[in-house]
Amino acid sequence: MKKIAYITGDSSLTGAPLHILQLAKNFKDKYKILVITSPGKLVELCQEEKIAVKEIPMRGPLDWRAVDKIGVELKKFAPDIVHTHGIRAGWLGRLASRNLKCKKIYTEHLWTSTFHLKNRAYEQFQLRGLRFMDRYTDATIAVSKTVADFLIKSRGFDKSKIHIIPNGISARFIESKPIQKPSGVPLLLGSIGALNNVKNHQSAIRAFAQAVRENETLNVHFQIVGEGPARKRLENLIKREKMEDRIHLVGRVEDVCERLSHYALFISLSLSESFGMAVAEAMGVGLPVITSDIPALKNLVGKAGVLVPPRDIKKATEEIASLLKDQKRQENLGRIAKQRIKNSFSEKLMIDRTERLYKKLLN
Repeated sequence: MKKIAYITGDSSLTGAPLHILQLAKNFKDKYKILVITSPGKLVELCQEEKIAVKEIPMRGPLDWRAVDKIGVELKKFAPDIVHTHGIRAGWLGRLASRNLKCKKIYTEHLWTSTFHLKNRAYEQFQLRGLRFMDRYTDATIAVSKTVADFLIKSRGFDKSKIHIIPNGISARFIESKPIQKPSGVPLLLGSIGALNNVKNHQSAIRAFAQAVRENETLNVHFQIVGEGPARKRLENLIKREKMEDRIHLVGRVEDVCERLSHYALFISLSLSESFGMAVAEAMGVGLPVITSDIPALKNLVGKAGVLVPPRDIKKATEEIASLLKDQKRQENLGRIAKQRIKNSFSEKLMIDRTERLYKKLLN
C-alpha cells in the first residue's frame, strides 16, 4: 500500500485543514495516511476518523526545530508522497522532505492578485520563499484558476508543475436545501467568514441596513457567522446604523450546513478570495448568492448568482432589495447554483482529480 503524508501548520476548522481531512478520509482505505499538523481541532477530527496523526508545533517558516521533527517523522513513515498545504507547512514540510525519495506536492490555498499582507516586506519574503521551494516540488495544486493565474504570472514558478484542482463541496451540502419558512416569519439572510477587513462585512452591513431603510415592507434579519479582530468595529457600525434588532453577529457555529439551510439569501462582499468556500457551500445548499465581482468568485459563481463591486454599497443595496422582492428569481438562482456546484465543484470531483495526479506522479 502506498503511503501519503499530509502536512499543515494550521489545525483549525478552516480551509486547508478541512481540505486535508477530506483527502485523508477519502483515501484512508486506499493508502496508508499520516497527518502532521500543529496542535488543534484537526488532531481531534483525525483521531475520530482513526487517521494516524502527529502533533508538531509549527511557529513560522523559519522554525528549524519543526523542520527537524517533521523530518524524523517522515523518515519513520517513509512516504511515497508528501503533500503540504499552506505557506508554513509548504516551507517546513518541503525542507524536511527535500532529501527523501518521494514525490512532493504543494497546495496553494491563499495567494491571488487581490490578496496582500499589511507588511509588504514580509509579503515579498513569503513569495520569494514559495518560489525558492518550487525546486523541491514535483507538483503544485492551485485551488482555483485565480490562484493558478497568480502563480503563473509570478516569476519563479514552473508552469508545467501547476495543476488546477478546485476545492470540493461535501455531498451533505449538495443534498441539503433551504428550509421553507411559514408566511409572516422574517426571512434570514446570512454571511460566513472571519471578522476581518478582507471579508469586508462592513459593506454588507451598510448595504443591508440601507435596503431595509429604503424598503419598509422587508421583513428580514441578517446573520454574520464568524469571529475575528474586527468584531468590536462591526458591533459599533451596527449600532450607528441602528440595526441592533436586525443584524446579528453570532460567532462560530458547529454545523455550517444546518445554519445555511435556514437562510433565504447569502451575501459575501469579500475583497479577496482564493476560492470562496463559504459562497460555494451556500450555493451547494441551493441559496441565491450576492457576492463580489473579484476573480475567484466570478469563476466560482458564473451566472449562478449576483456579482457586485465589493465596495459599491449602492449597487449591493439595490441587488439585495431586488432579489428579496422576487421569489421566483431567488428559486431560479438557487437551483442553478446547486447544479453548478454539483457539476463542477463537488468533493467527489476534487478527490478524483487529486488521485489522478497522485497516480501520474507515482507512475
